[in-house]
Amino acid sequence: MNILTYARPVILATLSSVWAHSISAAPLDAFRDLNRLIVMSLPQGPVAGKVVAALVLHRVKIDERDLKILDVSEGAQRAAAGLRLNPKQIIALRQQFNLALGEPRPFFILVGKDGGEKARQYGTLELEKWFDLIDEMPMRRQEIENQQKRNN
Repeated sequence: MNILTYARPVILATLSSVWAHSISAAPLDAFRDLNRLIVMSLPQGPVAGKVVAALVLHRVKIDERDLKILDVSEGAQRAAAGLRLNPKQIIALRQQFNLALGEPRPFFILVGKDGGEKARQYGTLELEKWFDLIDEMPMRRQEIENQQKRNN
């Protein structure tokens, strides 16, 4: 017998409690005070490729602003760059933000670090507008100021 034989029940018990907490917690709780979010849903088709290309193009600016992308598309994940939640969490988020099933247009919701909705876009994702909006937020201004202090 090896150590895993004895450790397996402890590891499984620990992971089970962590998984149970993360599934039962509100979907955005894990990101609160750490990340801003773009919650997006994309219909099937070529628009997903355009969105992914925009996300890749703006990767540095996205990372600078602590943005995470949550893909709540119906069915399969559309954007590999986005985090995918479990089906129950996706349903909960769609309900939280009043997102209709079968929405034919892509939609994007900007969520602040406080967990509140800051802006919505339908159709196309205009990241530059959101970068400007984020940069005007008090928390982001403080982050920029702190970074400038560290660099000096």
